[in-house]
Amino acid sequence: MTGPGPRVTLLETSARVAPGLLTAEAWDLVRRVPVRCADGEHPLLAPLRAAGVEPRPLPTPAGAADGDAATSPAPSPVDPAASLVTQLRAEAVDAGADEIVWLLDPVGGWPGPRASLDGGLRAFAATRGAAEHARILAGTHDVAGSSLLDAVAVMDRLRSPGGCPWDAEQTHASLAPYLLEEAYEAYQAIEDVAPAELREELGDVLMQVVFHARVAQEATDGPVGEGGSRFDVDEVAAGLVNKLVRRHPHVFGDVAVAGADEVLTNWDAIKAAEKGRRSVTEGVPLSQPALALALKLQKRADKIGVPADRVLPEGADAPAGAVAAALAGELDEPGIGDLLFAAVALAAAAGVDPEVALRARARAFRDGLAAAEESARADGVDPASQDATAWRARWPRS
Repeated sequence: MTGPGPRVTLLETSARVAPGLLTAEAWDLVRRVPVRCADGEHPLLAPLRAAGVEPRPLPTPAGAADGDAATSPAPSPVDPAASLVTQLRAEAVDAGADEIVWLLDPVGGWPGPRASLDGGLRAFAATRGAAEHARILAGTHDVAGSSLLDAVAVMDRLRSPGGCPWDAEQTHASLAPYLLEEAYEAYQAIEDVAPAELREELGDVLMQVVFHARVAQEATDGPVGEGGSRFDVDEVAAGLVNKLVRRHPHVFGDVAVAGADEVLTNWDAIKAAEKGRRSVTEGVPLSQPALALALKLQKRADKIGVPADRVLPEGADAPAGAVAAALAGELDEPGIGDLLFAAVALAAAAGVDPEVALRARARAFRDGLAAAEESARADGVDPASQDATAWRARWPRS
């Protein structure tokens, strides 16, 4: 069928919304025109029939359903989506209707059994089908954050029998390096001011959270609340929500604050009361990078009034003396440690984050080294064969 005629409406719903919770526009439409689908078990069939609508499953054109390539029949030379649209429009004509509804598979966390057909229909409506021939109608609307349910569902599929063998054998310990790696990659995306990369890397960090929660869900020694190792992603999320509410009484309670500094003061006080800690050093992760660790400890000390001369090495000229000794090659490991610890303190006093400063310097060095190597190669010289004079000549001027 070509030319003007009935329109095919592809009704799009979400697997995250209960069947039957359709928009008013969708309900008005399905009550007025014929409804067809490919799946006799489609989740919308029961609520539609309960409302007096009689949807009818249709055999789909050859090549329209997904399946094992080794056992599926040869692909049809006719586009299955276009063929189905023609078939549906003909059914609408027979029914004396100006429109007909096709129920797409609910969109979920991974492709359903008719993903290929649905993809073809969507493409037809978006690129080839004029508005009077085919359109997509959103019959449900997800709330913000609902895609997180898909992440949990996909991880459950991967860890369950019949899923991925590699994913199934992972533990908290085996996954730990990936947690750090993904966090550092997200950090680099921030440094590079690369929003698209940051979005992807945050997804990888989220995957680690979901992965660890799924591993914990399988623990057999009992729930965390009873001294065991078992918890699930809902407990992780609920714990976060409770913590955010408790520590923001100026938002969720009746506490008044004068500004951001007072928010931090209240946060620290609430946290200290919750944890029952006897030292400000408790809760500082010793596994973090050394510069960040030193800065964190020094900030904790400063908060409770520890004088600066307890942070810097002894003597007014100690930092300068340590630098001179280091340049002369006279410092041992403890001396180098004192020098670095003093550098962190001096950076903090200047309002500079030493980790950020050192990373920026390292990145600049990386760029300079790469440029000098490229200069050598452009001249047909192996960079590693150069002497100190050649390296100095090729090094970019700052």
